[in-house]
Formats: sequence, C-alpha cells, structure tokens
Amino acid sequence: MFKALLLLILSSATCVHAQLLKDPEEAFLKAQQSGKEVLLIFSGSDWCIPCIQFNNKILADTAFQHFAQDKLVLLEADFPQRRRIPASLRSQYESLAAEFNPEGAFPRIVLLTPGKKLLAQVPFIQQSPPDFIAEVQQMLK
Repeated sequence: MFKALLLLILSSATCVHAQLLKDPEEAFLKAQQSGKEVLLIFSGSDWCIPCIQFNNKILADTAFQHFAQDKLVLLEADFPQRRRIPASLRSQYESLAAEFNPEGAFPRIVLLTPGKKLLAQVPFIQQSPPDFIAEVQQMLK
C-alpha cells in the first residue's frame, strides 16, 4: 500500500505544466519581453513532500494557471535526488539558490523582477489556490 501511494505521489509530481519553465535564461528573457514578474520555485520534485504538495495543489490548479499566464513567468529550480539534471541547468539553479535560497529551504518560492531583484518571499502553508493567488496579487501591487 505504502509503495503504491508513494509511486502515485512521485508520478504525479512529474506532470509537466505548460507554462512552468525549467531554463532560467529563457524564463528571465520571457519576463523581460513580457514585463511580467518571475515566480521562482525551489523544489525537490522527487523527495520533498511539501514541494510535491505545492505542485499538485497550486501549480496544477486551473485558476492558478490562468492567473500565472496573465501575470507571471513561472520558473522551477529543481533539485531532485533520484534523477540527474543537465550540469548547465544545475549550475544555474545553484547560482539562483546562492542568491535567493541560501538556507536551502524547500519549497522556497520567491517573486523576482525580470532583472532578478527580489520582490518578496511567498510562503506556502498549504493554503488553497485562491488564497495563494490573493497573496501573490498583493505582492505584485
């Protein structure tokens, strides 16, 4: 039973969301071109239970996806334990983490300008998608 549940959680964590970018250069370029802020999510997609919950509860939510499409560029800096990511991406993620997540907290969600200036840290405390959207909207003002 436990193995089946764990497999279900891990397989759902690998769902790809259409607008969740993995490449920081692409994300910040898109943000500069669109004038949108960047929501940077530090994640441990295959080991961090709160990260998986954020992915399933917030990132997979249709209302959040519509909100983000209009207002944000979503960037995930993933630090998985069981799969490898390209060295070039890992290096970029480590650079972002050194600046915006030196404590190594997961998930850590930060709101950045297209020029990589920190606007706010966005807490995820298991709030509903509408509550999370409302928090981010307040930070965008």
